[in-house]
Amino acid sequence: DKVIVFERGDLLFAFNFHPCTSYSDYQVGMSWDEPMRCVLDSDEARFGGQCRLEHGHANAFWPLHGIDGRPHSVKLYMPARTVQVLAKERMLQGGVHVHVSQEFLAEHGLTSPKDVSVSMQVWQDGKQVMLPPRSLGSQGVLALEEAFDATFKLLGPGNEELASKASLDGIFRLYFPGEYTVSGIGYIRNGAPPPAEAVAADAGAKAAAAEPLVSPDSALVGA
Repeated sequence: DKVIVFERGDLLFAFNFHPCTSYSDYQVGMSWDEPMRCVLDSDEARFGGQCRLEHGHANAFWPLHGIDGRPHSVKLYMPARTVQVLAKERMLQGGVHVHVSQEFLAEHGLTSPKDVSVSMQVWQDGKQVMLPPRSLGSQGVLALEEAFDATFKLLGPGNEELASKASLDGIFRLYFPGEYTVSGIGYIRNGAPPPAEAVAADAGAKAAAAEPLVSPDSALVGA
C-alpha cells in the first residue's frame, strides 16, 4: 500500500506515499483509546494542497478495535502523496490565550494594551487573508476559546506593525492551545505573565508617570 504509520509522543503520523492511489476508511492501529483530531496535513492550501482533509481538523476520529498489533485504531481518508498528523482531542481543548506584556509595550513606546490591536490570519476560499484589526482591550488578552492554533499580527495605535522577531514575515504563530505571552522585542513566551510581575510593572509605570520632573538647577536652588 506504500503507507507508513507511526507514533511519536502524543501524536500519530500517517503517510501515504503511493503516487496515484488514495484510500478511504483506511484503518490504522494506535495505542490510545480516545478521539483523535488532525492538527496538520500536507494537503492544506498553505502547502499547495487541495484541502481534502479539512473534515479531520474540525471533527474527531473515534477509536475503534485494535489492529496490526495495536490495541485501538482509527479509520482515515488518505489521499495519495499526503501525510496527516493526529493529536489526542483532549490536548486541543481550552482555547488559545495570548497576553501582551508590559515589557513588549515599553519596547514600542506604548503604555497601555488598549493601544494594541490584532489582525487574525485565516484561510478563505483557499487563500490566506488578514481580518480587520480589533482592539485587545484594557486587559491586553487575545482570547480564542474555540481555537487550538492562531496566526496573527499585532498593530500599534497608528496601525503600524508590531512585528514578531521570531519570524521572517513578522507574523505570530501558535500551534497548540494554552496561555502565551508576547514579550521583549516581540517573541512568544509560554505561559501567562506572572501576577507579581504584572502588578510590579503596572505600579512602576504609575509611579514614573506621577513623579514630578526636577531639573538639576532647581534642586541646587532648593538646597
